[in-house]
Order: sequence, then structure tokens, then C-alpha cells
Amino acid sequence: MALDQQRNWTISMAESLQATKDKTAAAAKPHEQSTASFPIRDDDPKPHGYHSTEPAYLPDELVLEILSYVSHTPEAQKSLHTCCLLSRQWYTAALPYLYAYPKIYGKNYDPFVRTLCPSINLRVKDSPLASLVKVLNLGLLVHHSSKSVTARVLRRTEASLEEFVAPQASFAINSFAALSKSHNLRSLDLSLVSEAQPLDKLFSSLRSLKHLERLRFPRSSGFGAKTVDPDSIIWPPALKDLYLSGGIDANFLYGIVHFPPSLERLTIEHCPQAKSHAIRALLTTLSRARLPLKSLSLSHLPRLGISSLDPVLGLFPDLEELSVSVDYITPAIFNPDFQEWQSEDTPNFTNHKLRTLAFTNSGNPGVDDKFSPIDVLLTLDEGSFPNLRKVRIARSLGWERGETRDETEALIDRLVELGTKDYEEKTGVFAAMSTHQWRNANWKDWAGVWIID
Repeated sequence: MALDQQRNWTISMAESLQATKDKTAAAAKPHEQSTASFPIRDDDPKPHGYHSTEPAYLPDELVLEILSYVSHTPEAQKSLHTCCLLSRQWYTAALPYLYAYPKIYGKNYDPFVRTLCPSINLRVKDSPLASLVKVLNLGLLVHHSSKSVTARVLRRTEASLEEFVAPQASFAINSFAALSKSHNLRSLDLSLVSEAQPLDKLFSSLRSLKHLERLRFPRSSGFGAKTVDPDSIIWPPALKDLYLSGGIDANFLYGIVHFPPSLERLTIEHCPQAKSHAIRALLTTLSRARLPLKSLSLSHLPRLGISSLDPVLGLFPDLEELSVSVDYITPAIFNPDFQEWQSEDTPNFTNHKLRTLAFTNSGNPGVDDKFSPIDVLLTLDEGSFPNLRKVRIARSLGWERGETRDETEALIDRLVELGTKDYEEKTGVFAAMSTHQWRNANWKDWAGVWIID
């Protein structure tokens, strides 16, 4: 009896073991199991990766045309990556677009660096993908890199690089050599750099950049005599857009440092050491230099007085855009009789070229009510600033709230009326447009009041 029980136990365990093996095999091959029980019909969907017919072939010209549109979409990186997985043709066509404007953040920076820099020594192993990078924006990086890695990436991409935004903590003097050899560079943004840079070395690196048009200095920069010799400052010859911030002092603001002759846009912000008399000296020097200045922006200058910038419009009769903090101006900015340090050839504002006026707020208390829409409206009714069509107002000034809202709507109506007249007569901003551009232009984009943050 005992023998029979042992035999029955062995047989039962063997059957259970075999049943378990069968279930495991069936789970590992679900397609084969379904095939045995339910044969596939002709109208059943084919398994993934199986093509019933050959994929349609598109000429390279059409593929490139499609990718040119895809590359400008917000999700361009994901879309271009998907295109690279379609076929060899799409991979070859999409790869230059994928690396031309890479979207870099913390998690993908290391793989990006390993791809562009497979070896520390460039002569040992080069990456052909590095020559495809045109825009290198490292502004989202804080502590995700090191100074040596940033210099290495710049060294690999220097031949093709056109725009560069430096990271906050990993940009230093060892990157200057690569910058000096980036001869195609058109835009250099150092505004996020937290470490003070030796400006004499920086200016020395910028001399060879003949195509550089836009330059933003770091907020930690200082232009004192101990920092840089004014005689050593040679600006890139094609520079049009300059952003200054940081510790600029009297040596710079009093005109010892001359501005590039091609300058069209100037921004001076976040300068805690800039005093009223120094800013006035700077603007006077700019006015006398006869630079082709079209746009001027002044804000976050804590040492300026409440009316320090009132004469700025009189100094620049050819200025088309002005952005200024209301902390440093009064309604006298619109007064044509304001003669203090005013340009001699601008007796009034009836011929002024101003088109866009922006009032910002640097955060000082008690400036909300310094200006009202009526101040601008009366100026237009008097015939001053005949080209003014756009007014931008900081939200903190409250022009869209309370009783001021009605005044703002009256100003909008007046600007729209002038903009409509410009469109109908094809004058102002519409004068330089072709007939096709003029017919398709929306004049509402050129006239009105906008609230900005």
C-alpha cells in the first residue's frame, strides 16, 4: 500500500511539472498558441514590423521640404528623432536638422556630450555630428557640467556654431580660445554666467568674430580701470545688438570706452553702480557719436533719480523703440521744451521717429501713478511723435484696471485710428512693404496698447 502511495505521488508530481512547463511555454510564445487555436485569416491585422507592400518612396527633395517644416515646430526634437527611425533615407535627411538646434537640458546633456566628444583628445577620435550643431543653448544647465566639458564641447562645434548661450556655472576662461575660433558666431549670450569674467581676455577673444551681431555681457562683469584697459577694447565690427549689465562704472559710462559704430540696439539693465550723472554722460556720448541707434532699453538702475531719464527722447530723434522704467522718468519726457542736455537739432518732437514706447517697472514703490494713458494721448493730440503706434505697459502699473481702464481704451482707439490711416494710405511701417505683404498684413499687429509682465 505504501508503495502504491509513493508511485501515485510520483506520477502526480510529474504530471504537475509537465503542466507547469506547458503553461510557461505557452506564455513565452503567445503568437504560436493563438495560431494553433485561432488560425489567422487574410483580413487579420499583420504583426508589427510586417509590410504587406513596399513603403512608398519619396524623392530627397520632398523629404527635405517636409523636414524644413517639421524643424520649426515646438516638438521638433521628438518629431525629428522619429523621422530618423523611419528608414536610411529619412535618417540621412533628418540628422542635420536634429543636431542643428538641439534642445539640451539636465538629463540629456551627458549623452549629448558623449556623442559629440567620444574622446577627450580631438585628434584621437572625432565625431562628424559636431559639425552639424549651429545653435548651442546651455541656458538650462546649472551644475550639470564642468568648465572643462563646456570648453570641450565648444571646441568640437566651433566650425559651425552660429549662436551660443553660456551656462550659469560652467563657463570660464578656458572657453575663450574656442570662442575666438568660432568665426561663424552671430550671437553670444553670457548673461547667465555667475562668475566674474576677465573682460580683457574676453574682448581679445571677440576681435576675430567678424560676423558677431548680438552680444550679451554677464551680470557679474565689471568695466573699471582695474578690470580692463579702455584702449584694449575693440568691438566686433558687425556688432548691432549690445546688452550691458553688471558693475559698469564711470570709466565706462563717461565715454572712455567707445561703442561699435554699427550699433543699432542697446540695453542697459541691472547695473547697481551706475549713477545718474554717469548715465547722462553715456547717453550724451552716444548722441554725439551719431550711431545708427534704433532701439534703447533702460531699467533696473537703482542709483538713478526719479527724473534722470526725462531728456532721453530729445537726445535720439531717430530712435524707433524705447523701453524705460517709470521709476526714472516723469511726464516731462514728452515735453518738447525740455532743453536740458537735449540734442541741438531736435527743437521739438513733431519729426521724431519713435514707433514703439514701453513703460516698465523696476520695482520701486510709489511709481504706479506717475504716468497715465492721458499723458500719452495728449502728446499724440498735440502732434508730437507722429509715428508712435505701439505702447507697451507693465502689468504692475494697472492701466487695465479701475478708472484707468477707460483712459487706456481711449488711447487704444486713437492708436488704432492712426494705424488704420497708415494702412489705407500705405504709410508708416507699411510704406516699405511690397504689395503682397501689405495686402496680407494685419494692421492690428502694428497699433494698440499691450500689457506686458
